[in-house]
Amino acid sequence: MAQRIFIAQLQTGQTDLTAQPARYLRDVLRLGIGDLLEAFDASGSAASAKILAVTSGSVTLEIGPIKTAPPAAHEFTIAAAIPKGARADWMIEKITELGAAAFIPLIAARSVSLPKGEKPQRWVRLAAEAARQSGRAGMPRIEPLTAVTDLLNHRDPTQLAWFFSTEPGAIPIARLTAASPPRSLLMLIGPEGGWNPDEIGRFRAAGLTGVKLTPTTLRVETAALAAASAAALWFAGATAE
Repeated sequence: MAQRIFIAQLQTGQTDLTAQPARYLRDVLRLGIGDLLEAFDASGSAASAKILAVTSGSVTLEIGPIKTAPPAAHEFTIAAAIPKGARADWMIEKITELGAAAFIPLIAARSVSLPKGEKPQRWVRLAAEAARQSGRAGMPRIEPLTAVTDLLNHRDPTQLAWFFSTEPGAIPIARLTAASPPRSLLMLIGPEGGWNPDEIGRFRAAGLTGVKLTPTTLRVETAALAAASAAALWFAGATAE
């Protein structure tokens, strides 16, 4: 696989990279004039690129014709409460590697951690790096911090939606993934204190399905990884048929 670089505004012709992207190509990959690589953007569009110039502060690329990524046959979104500290960063990296189309940070009744300051921007950088490393097309959209009620009020009604739960009535995920996958799947993961009764009532009123991942209680980031893995395998199996 060719070396890859994320470019937010991908366009043909000459592009000057500065700061972190330039340092990455020059100091980490040790690429120089004439070397070839692949440039990609958040939508999944990609193009071949050639290094024209390298200085101490910038790298100039010649971007070739841009190939637009075809629409995904299936996609999934993770909407999750935020775990503390570096666990949130790890979660963003892993769901990106597994192909999440979007991540929605949730404000739940029992949330104990909410992103502040530069954290959402940091998640965008982490997602771009994880997309580059994994070779996936594009990267997940990092949505604004969203209250559970707002998510329910504004979600796409055509999108299949699950909330993960340890309730006795929750359906095991293996049973649901035995069926044909949907075009789009939204998966809600609560805080480690769980959903409160009012939230569960709202989910059921909105037509969401309560789903059980495992017999054990998982941390938020573990549940996100398990959910993303299940969806990625489900969708990959359908695509391979």
